[in-house]
Amino acid sequence: MILTAKNRPAIPEARPGFRSLMGSFALVIGVVLPACMAQSVVVAGESAIPPPGETAMVTIQVQDDRGLPIGGAEASADDLLLVSDEAGQVQVRWEGDPISVSVRAEGFFPAAVAVDEYHEEPLELALRPAVLRGAVLAPGDFGLPAATVSLGDTATTTDESGRFEISRASAGTITVERPGWERREVYWPGTPLVTSVKVEPLVIKALHIGHWVYTDQELWRDLLKVAEETVVNAFVIDVKGESGRVLYDSKVPLARRVGAVEPLVDLDRVIVEMDRRDLYKIARLVTFQDPIAARAEVDMAVHDTRTGGPYNKGGQYFLDPTDGRARAYALDLAQEVCKAGFDEIQFDYVRYPDGFPDSARFDHGSSAEVRTEAITGFLREAAELLHPLGCLVAADIFGFITTVQGDGGIGQEFVALSQTLDVISPMLYPSHYSRGWFGFEVPNNHPGEVVGHALDDAIERRQGSAIIRPWLQDFGYNPAQVRAEIRAAEARGGGLGWMLWNAVSRFQVDALEAAPQPASGSGAAPGAPADPGS
Repeated sequence: MILTAKNRPAIPEARPGFRSLMGSFALVIGVVLPACMAQSVVVAGESAIPPPGETAMVTIQVQDDRGLPIGGAEASADDLLLVSDEAGQVQVRWEGDPISVSVRAEGFFPAAVAVDEYHEEPLELALRPAVLRGAVLAPGDFGLPAATVSLGDTATTTDESGRFEISRASAGTITVERPGWERREVYWPGTPLVTSVKVEPLVIKALHIGHWVYTDQELWRDLLKVAEETVVNAFVIDVKGESGRVLYDSKVPLARRVGAVEPLVDLDRVIVEMDRRDLYKIARLVTFQDPIAARAEVDMAVHDTRTGGPYNKGGQYFLDPTDGRARAYALDLAQEVCKAGFDEIQFDYVRYPDGFPDSARFDHGSSAEVRTEAITGFLREAAELLHPLGCLVAADIFGFITTVQGDGGIGQEFVALSQTLDVISPMLYPSHYSRGWFGFEVPNNHPGEVVGHALDDAIERRQGSAIIRPWLQDFGYNPAQVRAEIRAAEARGGGLGWMLWNAVSRFQVDALEAAPQPASGSGAAPGAPADPGS
């Protein structure tokens, strides 16, 4: 209570000495009471005032939009520069006059708080994060999915349209990485908050490595030497073949149950030897053509009402592309191989059997719409599973699919595949084109022209970010003919690359250019293989 003139008690006439005693008492009250009142009086609408003689400090709690503290933020007040501690707190001196505290932190928009009165509790100041939004673009300005984008300590992955967001973004180098594509670094100055990064595919030049190569160590060593001495920078390794055999020591239960596992390939050793030479690693996995699984698990196979058993044409037995277990079998093998260390999984025979009769039955039909969705849907599912593991998804298709409209009766519709796949590989074997194709009486006699026409059609019809990397015919040709195919592919640019197919993996090496030599003074050890990706 504050004493006033109205409520002050009357002081009676006192005996001698009483006045002096009361005077002393009043002196004590005059000293003690104001000190007590200073600690307890609160003015309505205002905060408590600190005791006289003490340094008054107001605490600013700096935090992000989720309420998490921001350490290391810079705060300025009255020409003083302060830094928030690990708890996100900054203390500023309060001297009774209003002050403004401006705060900034890397990756956030700056903000300020006005301090008009003393506060015992910390004042919260939330900074809004700067969000960089962008896209990674492939040639043709198609968005590139599953690319890793990093800025500072933050990394994210592009969505199916190639878009990305990075919160708490501050000026620095944007790095884009993706298997099968050139690594790209771009400096970003901090503005604008919308940007795009264009990337180019690696130009892959590959040889097919059939499973029998691993039973012939001399041939394997010869092929490794070819990769060291020529422009070849990748191998396509058979991991499951047309016979239905799984060629490595698979742990997939279905593969073991049907007796498909025949471990001819030591994947660990093969990957180590390829990595040592900086070779791009592609695993070729024959998908729906599978004599072993189709006969062992007939419910997974295409059914033939004429025979009452699995559909068979010329010794080829097909699993049903619409059957869930058949699809899961291929995907389980693909995930296992991807985890072993490959960069890309190439699905071969990812189609319906060609020219199947009316007696062939599929779980969910065989109309053109069903066929196309069965194949593209399977490959979409493969991408969802394999992209997070770091592998690209590729598929081999018939060469004529690049030119014809529709799905060719097998579910391979080019435009849909170009929007679904990471790599689309048409098998452009001139010997497989019949008379009249591209105006040639005998297409096999015009290897370069056939490849060129087919690729022109593919490039014109592509509607997605898929890399077009063709299979070229090495069998039955001399070095000059193989070289004509390679020149036709390389003349189209755009990072097409190529792969040479020879069933027995014995190639026309004279058709290949020598590997580029390292620049003088590069420090490469004598005899060391040149970087095939340079």
